Amino acid sequence: MKKKKILSLSADQRKSALDSLLDVTLLTPDYVLTLTLSVIIVVVGLLIDSASVIIGGMVVAPLLSPILALAMGVILQDFKMMKRAIKTLAISVGVIVLLAIFLTLFSSGGITEEIAERSAASLAHMIIAMSAGVLAAISLARPDVPSRLTGIAVSVALLPPISVTGIGVAFGNWELVSGSFTLFLINLLGIIFSALIVFSLMGFSRSRRDAAQILKKEEKEAEEEWNELKSKE
Repeated sequence: MKKKKILSLSADQRKSALDSLLDVTLLTPDYVLTLTLSVIIVVVGLLIDSASVIIGGMVVAPLLSPILALAMGVILQDFKMMKRAIKTLAISVGVIVLLAIFLTLFSSGGITEEIAERSAASLAHMIIAMSAGVLAAISLARPDVPSRLTGIAVSVALLPPISVTGIGVAFGNWELVSGSFTLFLINLLGIIFSALIVFSLMGFSRSRRDAAQILKKEEKEAEEEWNELKSKE
């Protein structure tokens, strides 16, 4: 019996993976709400020095989709997809930092152990980030790999460090800001780089036409969702 290779995908599998990815990349009301709640939980966990609360926030963090979309856009040479993914990711980072600053200003604590742990980058962090990137890329096309667990792995590498950046701004601790933001960037690049390699090995470069069609469809649906939301206000 011929063994099934984990990185070998059919054209239908690649199209299905693209469809599922682009379906959750847009800045929909659900995405914004989920991001906001996850940041609140993680920041509170950092401020009260509770690892269990931080993990609870990372369970619902939606950062996986824009990162994978960015890597996929590079593979497909689709600048529209890359632009949308970068926009979603940039807005997400802005929301995280601003919420972290706001919540910290209303707290009476200081720099906890959980905060201090995200103040500097190391080789271990890079290994975690690259491993999370590989898992994330594989889970996109392989339903048997739990995407929820992969999303948590990505959030471990990204959400706490960038939250600490906002906390550092609120404290006026620029060393903390610099260290945590550097850690965030290193982890982000590690995830994207490893996802790029996996997507390339899976042959996604041959799916450019499918991606363009799906992207157009999803943008139309997202616009309709926002218009419906506004009409109810």
